[in-house]
Amino acid sequence: MPCACPRMRMFGDDRIILTMSASDPIPALAFSQRRAIQFRDADSMSEALARGSSLVMNHRPLEPDGFFCAHSAVIKTRNIRLVALASSAFVLEAKDAPKGILMLPVCGFTVTRRENRTFEWGAGKSALYLPPGGCSAQSTARSVVGLDVDPTAFDRVMLAMLGGQSPPRTTAFSFARPLPVELMRNRIDFGKAILSLIATLDSFEGDETLIERSGIDDAILRTVALLLNFEQLSDAAVDAKVPRAMVQLACEYIDANLTNPISLTDLEFLTGLSRRSLQYGFRAAFDRTPMQWVAQRRLEAVRRQILEAHPGANLTMIAGEYFANLGEFARMYRRRYGELPSATLKQALAKRLRS
Repeated sequence: MPCACPRMRMFGDDRIILTMSASDPIPALAFSQRRAIQFRDADSMSEALARGSSLVMNHRPLEPDGFFCAHSAVIKTRNIRLVALASSAFVLEAKDAPKGILMLPVCGFTVTRRENRTFEWGAGKSALYLPPGGCSAQSTARSVVGLDVDPTAFDRVMLAMLGGQSPPRTTAFSFARPLPVELMRNRIDFGKAILSLIATLDSFEGDETLIERSGIDDAILRTVALLLNFEQLSDAAVDAKVPRAMVQLACEYIDANLTNPISLTDLEFLTGLSRRSLQYGFRAAFDRTPMQWVAQRRLEAVRRQILEAHPGANLTMIAGEYFANLGEFARMYRRRYGELPSATLKQALAKRLRS
């Protein structure tokens, strides 16, 4: 649902964001709209969002005794925790946040104050990273996604993407400082890219097995790492002579783990190659990215099993061993082999009966 434009009025050096009326729509959540928790008062939302941590929050309507409504949903995986929040206009005071958080705007605008600095961010402008601690904020009606940033998981991914080389302290993203984050980099809309990955994650409806096998949370973490360290990761040197042995090592690992989760981070750690060198090595060897090669090998494995199938074989069980998303599997299979996997199975069973 599109969000109405915020109305702002300037008074000297202070920018005051005016509330929207009660008749204005609350923006839609970025994910899990059907499973969302609804709040009709600011205090209950503050309590719910802070529950189980040291965080202290105090939301209140932007206008005294004004309208307030909010919706919230959470997705948590092994590597990441995502909070979708859509609300009417509000004022916030927060303190003692135990973790840093990347706030990704979907709709609306916010002014956040932290450490004597003021950050204006929102849809079409920028995201905002906030380190552990506190802040104050004033916002129009908005929809955002908050991504808890775990330094340990983030550093592990960064180390892998840089081929095992620690990032220079002078250029690396710092978890200790607030930072406005531009979402458009080299014509890449990172906001849309991350939200698209989150939508895929949400489609698994909390199924931990599917999430684990899809590697989607690793993909989200890597995309965020690239966003926060774009210059450094983009400028990382590419080894023009990637040892074929390293590509072969990765291929052997892939073939041995086709029914297990495989991520780019795993392959980078295994080979010691950086993100760009690993991509270059696979392009040179197979004209494929590493993950395209993984998908191809899985398709080939499924097709072999289908062609060898006996009466009573279950296509869902065969493909489900290799692919978390069966709809995407069917599309990939048809694109590669010119027919649906069900057609291949039908022909294979008919041939076996004739023989």
